[in-house]
Amino acid sequence: MQKHPAGWFHTFDCAIEYANRRSQRKAHAADNKAKKEKRAQHKADRERIKKRTGKNGHYDNLKTDLHKYIKHVLRKGEPCYTCDKPQSPSDSGGAFHVGHFIPAKTVDPRRFMIDWLRIQCYSCNVANSGMRAEYRERLINEVGLDAVLWFEAEVNHPSLKEQYPDVQDIKNEAAKYRALIRSAI
Repeated sequence: MQKHPAGWFHTFDCAIEYANRRSQRKAHAADNKAKKEKRAQHKADRERIKKRTGKNGHYDNLKTDLHKYIKHVLRKGEPCYTCDKPQSPSDSGGAFHVGHFIPAKTVDPRRFMIDWLRIQCYSCNVANSGMRAEYRERLINEVGLDAVLWFEAEVNHPSLKEQYPDVQDIKNEAAKYRALIRSAI
């Protein structure tokens, strides 16, 4: 047995082999740490440059969470708002949508107003363009003509940039709907 600074070894070759393995493990650990830091930086960069609008933008994520909340919690089981087709447990996930009285443009300030969103079947919402005349008629019967006229006037609503001045505000709103979904299930 021979004593070396790294410990006791049978031969000098064993000590060199041990030192090589040890340095490889340290290098591998340093590489893993660098890869983790690079992934974290890449994720932060992606989040930083993520846009408010567009596919997978912040508004798109908010829309997804809001629609899930309406569809699976707030108006779960309600029939189609425009044709009264009932929902059934055997329906696929795409059989019913969340319908908008005003078509949901990406920058329309009314698109996230929960009081004006209703359940619609695929046929009414997609194939028949939301059946706006029937939707409007039902809204007038439900909330009154003055409320519908107020909603239709775009000047009555602050822009999305005013509603959500910071990206964190959009994230907080989406998180609120996710929490409501979790608490209802």
